[in-house]
Amino acid sequence: MKYASIFSLLIIIFSVLSGCNEQNSKMQSNVNGPAPMGTAYIQSNINQQHADQAKEILLQKKEVKWVRAVESKNLLMVAVELKHWYTFQSKKLTKQMKKELEKQLDMKTIEVTTDHKIFIELEKLEEKIQNGDISKEKLNRELKDIRKLMKEQT
Repeated sequence: MKYASIFSLLIIIFSVLSGCNEQNSKMQSNVNGPAPMGTAYIQSNINQQHADQAKEILLQKKEVKWVRAVESKNLLMVAVELKHWYTFQSKKLTKQMKKELEKQLDMKTIEVTTDHKIFIELEKLEEKIQNGDISKEKLNRELKDIRKLMKEQT
């Protein structure tokens, strides 16, 4: 009887530990963040040179975790995800990043945000550009819509 209770206790401990291990591996796979977007838009005929430069500039900052950027005629939209510790300084950092990009890039209008919803929308646009699933006109319209959304939230 003593051996049966010890055996059942070991089975319970083993099942709990293996269940927790499976849950941790699922959490770790989600921590990696969004899929990385390459800077080469091979299939697309839409020029994203300024967007790529903006990504390179901002990813060098210690506060920045991920960057998404898309450009159209004279508009560059940049969404930045900050590292956790710096989220409290997001307004100040956004202004600094915008000034730095305006200095280094020759674009008429540059918009920088830390809003996660805008980040997701720009990520979708980047995928469409990379796959060649979007025309220049549709890209301009979608960026204008995202800009309106960004202005409404502020």
